[in-house]
Amino acid sequence: MTTFTTSDGCEIDYRVDGPAGAAGTPADTLVLLHGWSQSRAMFDRALPTLSRDVRVVTYDQRGHGESAKPDHGARIARLAGDLRELLDHLQIAEAHLGGHSMGASVLWSFIDLYGTGRIRSLIIVDQPSACVVLPWMAAGEGAQAGAILDFPAAEGFVRAIAEDDRATRDGFLKSMLTPDIPDDDLAWLGTENLKLPAPWGARLLLDHVMQDWRDVLPRIDVPTLVLAGEVSHVAPESQAWTAGQIKGARLRTFTKEEGGSHFPFFEEPAAFCQEVSAFVAGRA
Repeated sequence: MTTFTTSDGCEIDYRVDGPAGAAGTPADTLVLLHGWSQSRAMFDRALPTLSRDVRVVTYDQRGHGESAKPDHGARIARLAGDLRELLDHLQIAEAHLGGHSMGASVLWSFIDLYGTGRIRSLIIVDQPSACVVLPWMAAGEGAQAGAILDFPAAEGFVRAIAEDDRATRDGFLKSMLTPDIPDDDLAWLGTENLKLPAPWGARLLLDHVMQDWRDVLPRIDVPTLVLAGEVSHVAPESQAWTAGQIKGARLRTFTKEEGGSHFPFFEEPAAFCQEVSAFVAGRA
């Protein structure tokens, strides 16, 4: 277990994989961020392939996985600060950054706060630019951005998480996976999800789903890859819209056979690894 401690006292667990030579080449570092209630271990099936030519850093965001469970910092902006401090700790001046689900929101917050000077390229994996239909959205804008909740549904979801309603947590996890996922895989994912404490996780979830990142997208000025899933609970059309807002962004939609649910790197990592490795290699 390798850890570092953030400026506000939170111990973060991280892992570094890859060839020794890549450690001295900041441009050849790929940092992957997991989503809400997930963990860095969910990338483990992809690591052997992704780390063949580049250094790959994965870590448990605060409150998740093996990282500390503080009472404070349940905000996307604080998670973005944690990323910046991790880069500083590892002396990474510039890296390829990939965010899955909420991890993509953390990257958008990172860009909003700190700019793109430390980003070699950006990889967005299956995340709406707005999760909730917000009051300032015109008709249709929410769906365009990928919003999957309205205000009452968001309140009910967050309240159920805060009360540690296991049926809600299990149902949400299953909704993000293909129906025929093996039982042992589902059980393992469920165990990883439950490492996130319910009350703290609910606070983070509320902050996450109430964000609107659409104004950040046109300001992204680094090479960007947007990955979508044909059978994901996140509408593939919303990911196409996201890619269209980022100048020069490339879109790739995985089919069901390619693991095109919300977790392509876990269910069928081969296609995911091929796409990400080629993208990163083209910008090394």
